[in-house]
Formats: sequence, structure tokens, C-alpha cells
Amino acid sequence: MAGNRRRRRPSLGTRLAVTAAAGAVVVLGTPGVGTAAGGPMKPLVTCVLPVQDGSWTAVFGYDNPTPLTWDESRGFDNELTPARLDGVQVTSFAPGTHPGAFSVRVPASTPSVDWQVHSRHATASLDGSAPCPSATELPADGNGLGAPMVLVAAGVVGAVSIAVSRRRRADTTEAAAAST
Repeated sequence: MAGNRRRRRPSLGTRLAVTAAAGAVVVLGTPGVGTAAGGPMKPLVTCVLPVQDGSWTAVFGYDNPTPLTWDESRGFDNELTPARLDGVQVTSFAPGTHPGAFSVRVPASTPSVDWQVHSRHATASLDGSAPCPSATELPADGNGLGAPMVLVAAGVVGAVSIAVSRRRRADTTEAAAAST
């Protein structure tokens, strides 16, 4: 009788969760096109804007002279100094010059902020950088693409998994009906 034992298949919900998690790992772990150590991207200081409470905002941009998008995750090769300000910088660098890619609010006690991407630096300071024109729209923090990309990928993977599950269920139903 041991040979007649049927292996229990995981539920649809379990399969969908595993598939979505695998898809998210693939999306988040896939490096972008044009990634290279030291890459061509040059960080830029766009301008600085004093705030009434004594703090200030530094606006950074970049120049990517290649026709390829260049990705660099936050960390050793893409960081802001001082470290307490790190984490808002962009990680995907589209071709061309992008003067207002992100901004960071800087405490009054901090004289400068340095953005380093590989060995290239851009340092903003309230006293030494160009002031922002009064009509400057500040960019949102970060590039905002991480969560939407993961959600879209998980949705696609989930939809494919549901379609496959429905097809298998229909095939099993037809096979059972044909054998009776």
C-alpha cells in the first residue's frame, strides 16, 4: 500500500506566495544594464536651499553620458556622508543629465554633505554651493521605483501561477471524467 500513497500538493496560496517571493528576489537582485565598476556616472550638486529653522536642503543630480541605464545600490559605492543622511540617494541612473535627482534635508549643525558614487564625489555646502532659485521644485526622496517594480513583478508572477493552476485543474477534471 505504500506505493499507492499520493503526495499532497501545496495549496494554491502557498504556491503563489513562493512564486511571488522568488519573483521579487529576481527583480531586486537583477543588476541594471550598463553596470560597471567605476561606471561613467558623475554625481552633481544642483543647488542648496536654506530652511527657516536653520537646516538646509541639498539637491543632487547626476550626469550619465552613456546611452545605457546604470544601476548602483546604496552602500559602499553609492553613499552620502555623514552616514546619518545616507539612504535617500538614487540607485538607477538613466542616460543624460538629471540636475534634480534627489534632495536631502541637512541639520543646521552639518556644514556639508558628500555624495560618493565609486570614486567620484559631489559635495554640497550651504556657504559654498549655488543657491536654488526661488521657483525650484524639490525632488521627492529617493527614486521611488523599488516598491512599484516589486509589486508589478509579483502581480505578473501571481497571475501566471493562477493561470497554470487553473489549466492543471481543468486537465485533471477532464482526465477524471474521461476515465469514468
